[in-house]
Amino acid sequence: MDILNNSLTPIRFVDSQQHSQSPNKFNANLSNCKARMESLVNDLKSNYAKWKLAHQRGTSLCYAIEAKKTRCLEKPDETESGCYPEDMIAACDKLAVVTSIFVDIVKNTFEILRQMRALIKLAGPASDVIFYRTWKLEKFVSFTKELFNRYERESIIKQQVMQNIAHCTTRSKLIAYTTAWEFPDHVDAYVDLVFLLLAEEVKTK
Repeated sequence: MDILNNSLTPIRFVDSQQHSQSPNKFNANLSNCKARMESLVNDLKSNYAKWKLAHQRGTSLCYAIEAKKTRCLEKPDETESGCYPEDMIAACDKLAVVTSIFVDIVKNTFEILRQMRALIKLAGPASDVIFYRTWKLEKFVSFTKELFNRYERESIIKQQVMQNIAHCTTRSKLIAYTTAWEFPDHVDAYVDLVFLLLAEEVKTK
């Protein structure tokens, strides 16, 4: 028994609460993270509104370019050298400006994604809290990541249309480029739906 007793050493149990965040500090951190998230979500919604307006404006410009170019293609003496009427060139310049909006939105969305990822690290234990109704921070990050990928792919298509539509030599190609702009493959009705879900998620009661 003496040998057994001598081999035992006192054990000190440390209260785990000493190492955890105090309730006040946790709540303050949660409030700061939520305020920052609200700002980033508002940026996402603002960017999407700008995207839709730019898309509509670009669609009108594509139809205008298509019409002007079609009239040129219908002239036999113009089809060999191609034609670039002044009013079509002006529409192309405007389309280039519109297309730059998409590029800016892609860059801005990537920055928002970067800030959301940083927010998860900053939040610490608060990152596992449901901020609004059902979404945790990681859900907002995955939403923004998918949105960024869709924006990026669609922006590339918009740039291709802008760079090529004025140089088409056939009516079918003109229609193809206008259609590619008007009916997007990536920023489509699905994105409309997920933004409706986002709006419902962050809606205040």
